[in-house]
Amino acid sequence: MPWKGVTVSEQRQRFLEDYQLNYYSISELAERFSISRKTAHKWINRFKQHGQAGFHEHSRRPYSCPWQMSSRPLGR
Repeated sequence: MPWKGVTVSEQRQRFLEDYQLNYYSISELAERFSISRKTAHKWINRFKQHGQAGFHEHSRRPYSCPWQMSSRPLGR
């Protein structure tokens, strides 16, 4: 039997569909999807703010780098 690969986006979508049914509590949903309650709330808030775009993983790249040199030439 082949493995069924589930992406993070698909898991979030299923989680949010179950959340919108309003049948389970957030704690029950978190347990069913093997995530923490903190993560469950993060996914719900992201969905409320961004809609369908909230399903996708956000970049973990920092906005700035404190030791990065500026792009302008020095001494001018």
